[in-house]
Amino acid sequence: MLLAPERFRPARADWIQASISAALLFTLYALTAPRTVALEDDGLFILSSYFLGVEHPPGYPLFTLIGHLFTHLPFGSVAYRVHLAGALFGALSGAAAWLCARALIPGRLPAYVVAFGLGLSPVFWSQSIIAEVYTLNSFFLLVLVFLGLRVAPPLAPPPAPAEQVRLLSWMALIFGLSLSNHWPLMLLVAPAFAVLLWPVRDELLRRFGLLSWLMVLGLLPYVWMVMRSWMAIPISFDGPLESIPEIWYFVARKGYAEIDQSLSANWLDRIKFFEFLGGQLLVQFAFAGTLAAAAGFAVQWRFLGRRVAAFLTVAFLMPSAGLLLLLGFDYSAMMKHVFHVYPLPAYAVGALWMGLGFAWLADRYALRRTHALAGGAALLALILAVGARSNLLSSSDWAARYAQTILRTLPKDAVVFAQGDADLAPMAYFQMIENWRPDITLYNAKGLVLGNRLFHPLRTNEKTGQRIISDMVKQQTGPVVSTLDAFSGYAKRDRWIYIEVDKSSEDRQKVTVDIPEEAIRFFEESVARVDEPNAWVAGFQGELRRRYATLLAQSLPRARPPDERSRRHLELLAKDFYGALGIAEGMILNKEGYSVGAVADVLDRARDLMPSDASKGQLSLFFLVRGTVRADMNDTSGAIQDFETALSVAPAPDNAAIKALEDLYRKTGDERALADLQDRVKRLEPKLR
Repeated sequence: MLLAPERFRPARADWIQASISAALLFTLYALTAPRTVALEDDGLFILSSYFLGVEHPPGYPLFTLIGHLFTHLPFGSVAYRVHLAGALFGALSGAAAWLCARALIPGRLPAYVVAFGLGLSPVFWSQSIIAEVYTLNSFFLLVLVFLGLRVAPPLAPPPAPAEQVRLLSWMALIFGLSLSNHWPLMLLVAPAFAVLLWPVRDELLRRFGLLSWLMVLGLLPYVWMVMRSWMAIPISFDGPLESIPEIWYFVARKGYAEIDQSLSANWLDRIKFFEFLGGQLLVQFAFAGTLAAAAGFAVQWRFLGRRVAAFLTVAFLMPSAGLLLLLGFDYSAMMKHVFHVYPLPAYAVGALWMGLGFAWLADRYALRRTHALAGGAALLALILAVGARSNLLSSSDWAARYAQTILRTLPKDAVVFAQGDADLAPMAYFQMIENWRPDITLYNAKGLVLGNRLFHPLRTNEKTGQRIISDMVKQQTGPVVSTLDAFSGYAKRDRWIYIEVDKSSEDRQKVTVDIPEEAIRFFEESVARVDEPNAWVAGFQGELRRRYATLLAQSLPRARPPDERSRRHLELLAKDFYGALGIAEGMILNKEGYSVGAVADVLDRARDLMPSDASKGQLSLFFLVRGTVRADMNDTSGAIQDFETALSVAPAPDNAAIKALEDLYRKTGDERALADLQDRVKRLEPKLR
C-alpha cells in the first residue's frame, strides 16, 4: 500500500543516485547541444557572457556571470561552451527533481520517472542545450521546493528550530539569487511557498530581518550589472543605466510593455493560448505521462495532505494559467514559441505529479517490481521519443548559416545596420568572437545591444534616432547596408538578405534587384522548405520566403517566360502562404504590370494556404494587399472592407491601411467615415507612448 511520506533526510545512496541522474542528463545535453550559435536569445546570451555585458531586460546578471565562467573552458567553440552552462543546470534540475520526488513519494523508481520525465521532455530538453536562463530558473525552483519540504514536510511536524533557521536562511539566499536570474517567473511561484511554509510562519516572522538581508544579498548581481553598464563594453542592451528611472525601466521590463500587452490582443487570443497550453501539457509527457500526472494530481490531496497539495497546485497554476491571464500576447506561431518556455516551472510540478501518479498506479494494481520497472522504462522511452523528435530534427544551426551567408556576401568595408533577432546576434557572434569580416562595422538601427551605438535608446525618441542614423548614412562614403529593412531617402539595391543604399538616386521607388548566387543557394537549401519544427526558425524562414517571392515577381520580365530556376522557385513559393503573399506583392510592384485578376488569383491561393496561427501583422498585410487589388478593380466597397479589416487586425497608427482608407473616404465623399477613422487613429497614438 502506498504510504504517506515521512520526514525525508537524503541518505548517501540518494545523493549518489541523484548525481547519476544528473550525469546521464548532462551527457545527453552535451551530445545534442548545437556547436554554434542558435536562434531565440542564444546569440545575445553568448555575447553578454563572453564580454561580461548586459543582457536584454531585466538583464539576467547571474546567468551572465556564470556563462562567462564557461567561456573559459578549453574546448569547443565559445557558443558550445556557454551552451554547456544551460546543460549543467538542466542536469542539476533533474537531480533536484529526483530529491524532491524522494521527499514526496516512497521508493526510488518514481524519483527516476520524475527526473528523467522532466529532463527528456521536449521543451526542457530544448532549453538545456542552448544559452538560456530557464534551466537555471528550474534548478532554483526545485532546490527551493526540496528545502521547503525539509522545513515543512507533508504530514509530519517541522524539524527543530535550529534546523528551521538554517534551511530558511538557505531558502532566502537562493530565492534572492533566483530573482537575479529570472524574477518574473520566480515571483509568480512565490505565493505557493507561502502555502508550503505556513507551519513555520512564526519562525519566518521572527527571522524576517535576517531572511530579508539574505535575500537582498542574492540580488547583488543586479548591482554589478548596473555598474557594468557604465563601462565601455561591447555588449550592453540599453546602454548606461545612470538614473533610478532608467534602472527601473530596464529591470521592470517596461520596454516590452507593448508586447506583453499588445494593442490588438483580445479574449480570443487568450482562449487560443489556453488551448495551446492544454496541448503542450499533453505533449510534454507524451500523453501517457500526462495521464499519470493527472492521476497524481487527483491522489495528492489524500497522500500528501491539503497543504502540500495546495502548494503544488498553486506552483503549477501561477506560471501557466495565471501567467496567461496576466499577459496580453497576440496569438501567433512566433508568440506561441515565445510563451512555450514560460511554463517550465509548471512542467516541473507536473513531473512530480507524474511520479506520484505512477507510484499510485503501481501500488493500486500491485505490480511486481519487474513490471513496475518495465512500465517506468516504457513511459520514459515514450517521453524520450517525443523529446528527440523535436530536438534532434530541428535546424539548430540555421541562424549560423543565415548569418554566415550575409557576412560572406556583404560588400567590403560596409557599414551594416542589423535589425532583428535572427541577424544581429548571430552576425555579431561571428564578427566579434570568431573574427569574421573584421572590415565591416556593425550597428543596431535602434541603438540596442551593441556598445558602439549612435544614440542612447532610453534618452532618444524615435524621430531623433532616425535623424541621427540618416545623417550618419549621408556622411558615409563606403557601402551602407541594412538587413530585413531599408533606409528611406535613397534608391536601393535589394539583395534579399540585405539591402544596400544606392546614393546615385534619391528616388525611393527605384529598386534594383540583385540577389547574390550564394544567397540563392541559401534560399534553396535553408529557406524554401516549409516543414521546420522549430517555430522560431520557421517564422524567419516564412518572412524570408515572402521577401524572396516579392523580389522574384517584382523583377520578372513580362515579355518572355521566366528561366527554369525562377519558374521552379515560383512554383515552390506558390504552395506556401508566405510565398504566395510575396508573389502577389511583387506582381503589384512589377513595372511591366500584371492584371489585377492574376494578382487576385494568387491572393485567393494565399488565403487558402493561410495558417491558423499566422501573425496579425501577416494577416493585416494580406488584407492590405487584397484591398489594393480591389481598389484597382474599382471595387471600392470591397477595398474599404479589406482596409478596415487590416486596421482592425493590427491597430497601429503606422498601419498603411490608414492612408488607403483616408484616400478612399475622401474619394467617395464620406466625411463621417473619414472623421471616425481619424478619431480612431488619435485614440491609438497615446497608447504607444
